[in-house]
Amino acid sequence: MSASTDVAISAMLRTRLARRLGEEDALSWLSDTEPLAEAGVDSILIIGIVGELEQQLGVTLGDDAVLEAATIGSLAAALSRGERS
Repeated sequence: MSASTDVAISAMLRTRLARRLGEEDALSWLSDTEPLAEAGVDSILIIGIVGELEQQLGVTLGDDAVLEAATIGSLAAALSRGERS
């Protein structure tokens, strides 16, 4: 997929994370390369959000790919490279 797809997926991730964390903005203070743990995001939250996006995007990721992706940027890249279901 393209870089614009990664940007769109990053925006979806930010929106869902912000909603789950009870924040109004889309985590504008967190860069795409900063660890999600710094924002208080744990692996259970990440797995839930990625699962929703896998369904929405029609892709699947291995559990290892999700747990190894520690930033918004790496999650977006993993989702854009995911296997089509």
